[in-house]
Amino acid sequence: MIGAGFLIAYWTLVGQGWQVNRNDKLALLMAAFLSFLLGGGFLFLGAGVMRAIAFPAGILFFMAPLPTFLISWITTFLQHASAEAGYALLSLVGEPILRRGLFFQLSGITIEVAEECSGIHSSLVLFITSLLAGYLFLRTPWKRAVLTLAVIPLAILRNGFRIFTIAMLCVHVDPRMIDSPIHHRGGPIFFMLSLVPFLALLFVLRWSERTKNNPAL
Repeated sequence: MIGAGFLIAYWTLVGQGWQVNRNDKLALLMAAFLSFLLGGGFLFLGAGVMRAIAFPAGILFFMAPLPTFLISWITTFLQHASAEAGYALLSLVGEPILRRGLFFQLSGITIEVAEECSGIHSSLVLFITSLLAGYLFLRTPWKRAVLTLAVIPLAILRNGFRIFTIAMLCVHVDPRMIDSPIHHRGGPIFFMLSLVPFLALLFVLRWSERTKNNPAL
């Protein structure tokens, strides 16, 4: 019924002249396909088997792209939150800066925190990683939730640190660093850096579970 609902919604919107883009079309059709797939699992395998494979079955929905309106909302949130984090770091080290919304006026250069600075793709990867790590290494539901929710501040701090790093390089090394590889292709580096506190938090949560189950530790 859910899969049919996605298809009916798609056909209705198209029939009313909705100019669907490729991303939203894939989002609706993939969601419908996955709903039919899970429905077939309940029909042919039974509720017991589906309950046992609930996590791998549910995570399949990440195969479907996010709808455009949700991407836009997440991008805007991360963009502005990252600007706040970057500004806070620059102010913390005493760097002279004049801020006008998403524009930072620094010595010799003006930097804009654009949509590309939101880091939505790496944040989504980290979010999926947190779900998988929590499922594999943690047993307590609230600790799994803590690990997943920690992705939000980690993503903001990572983006803020990236803005801070590029701004400091432009001011103290060369303004042309704004066009350097660390700006245009440095995302994986900062993503790897964000894994350090993420793995530290995972270690602490896992250690607390082991200590609770075995007080001798």
